[in-house]
Amino acid sequence: MGIFKIIVVVIHITVSAALIISVLLHSGKGGGLASVLGGASASLFSGTSIVEKNLDRITIVLGLVFATTTLLLVWLMAPK
Repeated sequence: MGIFKIIVVVIHITVSAALIISVLLHSGKGGGLASVLGGASASLFSGTSIVEKNLDRITIVLGLVFATTTLLLVWLMAPK
């Protein structure tokens, strides 16, 4: 396995874990993990709307990186 493949696999695994965590942090109908981990402290700064917008942006970027690395891995691992 080449060094480029190893780098892409490591990035893919890291982004996968970060994407799972960022999705779990979103508050749903029941509050979710966002209220457990930082609901009170997030409202002290400037409200949860800014925190939620930033979490949305982070999740979108992680999703795009995940999709890109998935396509790269499919292309790199294809039999020649």
